[in-house]
Amino acid sequence: MSVEITNKEREMYLEFKKRMTISAARAQIRKLEYNLAERVVDSNSARRACADAASLGLGAVCVLPCHVRCCASLLSKSDVTLVACISYPAGGDTTDVKVKAVKRAFKDGAGEVEVSAPVHFIKDGNFGAFRRELKKLKKASRDRALRIDAECFNLTSDELKKLCAIAADAGITALKTSSDSLGAGKDFNAISSMKQAVKDRCTIKAEGVQTIFEMSSANDMGAEVIGSKNALDIAKQVLAAAEN
Repeated sequence: MSVEITNKEREMYLEFKKRMTISAARAQIRKLEYNLAERVVDSNSARRACADAASLGLGAVCVLPCHVRCCASLLSKSDVTLVACISYPAGGDTTDVKVKAVKRAFKDGAGEVEVSAPVHFIKDGNFGAFRRELKKLKKASRDRALRIDAECFNLTSDELKKLCAIAADAGITALKTSSDSLGAGKDFNAISSMKQAVKDRCTIKAEGVQTIFEMSSANDMGAEVIGSKNALDIAKQVLAAAEN
């Protein structure tokens, strides 16, 4: 026996379906992180970015240490995480400088820090120095979220896999690809390689995503977090797709 539904019930169902679609879109947007770690970003731009990120419900805003204190006050009443990008790019600072920067970033209000891996150590094959640096950074973080920017665009496949395995063993929260690895060449295979190296021990962040389609591809390859300079536009596209 078939059950007929009224027009009102049909309208209620369609509204529920739409809400569920929008809810799923909001969950996708929470994976987005707005990359503002550029030298040309001034305080006013950072303020506007924080307001827009909070309005759209992005997961995080990533800034250079000089913007942490300002952005922390702007995001204090939102669910947006503030991420301080330390020794960006290429991790060329000494370990002691990085440690001090991590401590200062948390003191200024960062929710998480993202430290660029010491590419110079990795290229020299000095993985022992990398391990020692991670140990000091973990101690400086005091059990708060510590991420490592793997700078995978500068590494061979073997170097990247070893870096990822060492970072996962050290209890790193997340590993980021690098801005160039996706922005120039769309090397989504790097995401898969990193995912295989860490298993489920830490999160993979795909950086340099430029479009909603690249976001989808990065997710399919195993990235749980998406970093982008176009995060606001991508978020708006995700919402528009859900509402239509």
